Amino acid sequence: MLARVCFATLILFSAAASVTAQVVRFETSLGSFDMVLNPTNNARLRGHVDNMLDYIENNNYNGSWINRADTGFVLQMGGFFAHTKRPPMTIASTRPVDAFAPIQGEPAVTFTGLSNTVGTVSLALPGGAGGTNQDGGTSSFFVNLTSNTFLDADFTVFAAIPDMTVVNQIMALTKIDRTTDPMFGAGAGNLGFTDVPVQANGFQVFINRAFVITDTMTIARATAGVQSAIAQSAAVFASGGEGGSSALLSSSGAVPEPACITTALIALLGAGLFAMRGRRN
Repeated sequence: MLARVCFATLILFSAAASVTAQVVRFETSLGSFDMVLNPTNNARLRGHVDNMLDYIENNNYNGSWINRADTGFVLQMGGFFAHTKRPPMTIASTRPVDAFAPIQGEPAVTFTGLSNTVGTVSLALPGGAGGTNQDGGTSSFFVNLTSNTFLDADFTVFAAIPDMTVVNQIMALTKIDRTTDPMFGAGAGNLGFTDVPVQANGFQVFINRAFVITDTMTIARATAGVQSAIAQSAAVFASGGEGGSSALLSSSGAVPEPACITTALIALLGAGLFAMRGRRN
């Protein structure tokens, strides 16, 4: 009997080792959070996975700061650098994250398998008088803090967060609105600087490092941990969604704890449902 259990365990670990799930980690000055890219393994999201990996592998996010913590809406980052640890005195003291070519959008309503529900991640988009540019996303992205399904008409949901602990800690910080400071020069309505999270020492929250996770067990936990977000998205599509559109995210409740390791490994074995394709097969 023991031999059978050991043999089954060996098969389980061998299969898990062959899985090429894409999980990335963001180490911030307030703690780390993981992100599972394309957890539903949808081919239409391959471009967004590669886009995120390009920024991470080129270290473009390292040293950038988290610029928007809009309570009850989103936590947004990946757009700006600052020359000081404290909020910069003027907008001229910031600079954008070096961006690659914009990526073609795959709005959630086209049924990518993910909706803008709690814990999911979408690419930020530029907006203007003509509406939201679905194909204008580059480096900036946001984490949904609630059910924002009205964004599904325009925004591409390409990832999910398995554990929202650090995200919630950032959201609990004091926020400052730089657009009300005429010396800063952002101008009213610049959403990139309206809810800047600031730590007790007055420092901003920085992304110190972003990198791809290679540890099999961590990948298994993270992949199993986003099942709640996937289930919420599935429920949205089953009910027909809320529709609508928004240009609120111009780029100028917590997810349940991850399941146990055994559950995670079993999930990874289930016909590849949550397995991610390798970036370069």
